[in-house]
Amino acid sequence: MKHLLILIASIALLGSTITQASETAIVYEWAVQPGQENAYAEAVETLQQSKLAGDRTAQLQLQSVSFDGANPTTHRVVVLYPSLAESEKWNAKFNGSKEQNAFMNSINEVATSVSQYMAKPLMSWGEVSNNDTVFDLVRIQVTNPQAIAAGLDGLMKSGEAKDFPGQIWLVEIRRGQASPDGRVTHEIVVGYESMAEMEKWLDYMYQTKAWANWVEIASQHMIVVNRSLFNMLATYNHNYSLEDFD
Repeated sequence: MKHLLILIASIALLGSTITQASETAIVYEWAVQPGQENAYAEAVETLQQSKLAGDRTAQLQLQSVSFDGANPTTHRVVVLYPSLAESEKWNAKFNGSKEQNAFMNSINEVATSVSQYMAKPLMSWGEVSNNDTVFDLVRIQVTNPQAIAAGLDGLMKSGEAKDFPGQIWLVEIRRGQASPDGRVTHEIVVGYESMAEMEKWLDYMYQTKAWANWVEIASQHMIVVNRSLFNMLATYNHNYSLEDFD
């Protein structure tokens, strides 16, 4: 909370989107056995179609992970809540339920839990949209959150970035900083509609002065712990969407 308060105070005049204080993302990382991807997705689907899963305010995302280095994670389940209280309320109903028992029995046959963590979105840029299905996930260890936030804001507000086609989130890891990759304090999550769109944008952006300025700031105040890609396989809106989360 201290970091967030300092962050908001330091960039309040910059005019980018600052997310509300209560919003929370819960991330569950899994290593799915080769050839069992469909069974894993079916277990998630069955739970999300249950009455209990829909009795909450949340969006659940099923993601597949690639190019994840030494991290064995192949899939992620990310649940976006408007508040910790909403997460707590639903988990009180879920824990010990027949739906939980059925889900865990199905999942444990085909996958192994890798890690879980709690994250808080701090700022976003671009157009938040469920049309983005390919995400560049940059996991970082930050020494100066204010400088990183201001640096990203400067990058995304530069004239060279005015045609950016996707969405960017700066996320703080609140619980679970010890990851299979190493210690992670923040994430930069960048969404695109396709790999082709990502490639075209990065080929252009890497040549700009705005990017060079950002790299100089980033090199002073953060370390890249890991970088991977994830694809959005399915989203389930339980009275809530990504646009609500923004």
